[in-house]
Amino acid sequence: MNKRVRSVVPAASPIRTPLQPHVEPIIGATDQPKQPAPEVPDSRSTEVSESVTPEVPDSRNPAPDGPRWAALERKETRLRADQVQALAALRRRVSAQRTKRSEIITDNTLIRIAVDLLLDQGDRLTGDTEDELLRSARPRRRF
Repeated sequence: MNKRVRSVVPAASPIRTPLQPHVEPIIGATDQPKQPAPEVPDSRSTEVSESVTPEVPDSRNPAPDGPRWAALERKETRLRADQVQALAALRRRVSAQRTKRSEIITDNTLIRIAVDLLLDQGDRLTGDTEDELLRSARPRRRF
């Protein structure tokens, strides 16, 4: 049986000196004066600032200084696998047929359009289940 031998580093070896953290300069950075860090309010403060809910901009008229999606609120939804696939196929078809490419058409774009259409027809919604609500929202077939 082989006996394991541990190497011993002498106490005076430079390998035993403690590491000192430091930050190296960024390559190509200019010597600009450092700006003071922003003041962080003390979380233990008992002072309460007035809460104001910001106005939500109309997504159909986005602010000219940013992308449309930045003016929208996040809302999560769950879709069935067939809905996800059909939505992606519809987005690809719509994107392929476009003549102007001034804005990107995404799945979320189509979902927002569907929500607007649903809200336009909201007074027609009746039913107690998702299937009943869907049936009532669909246009009536005329024979």
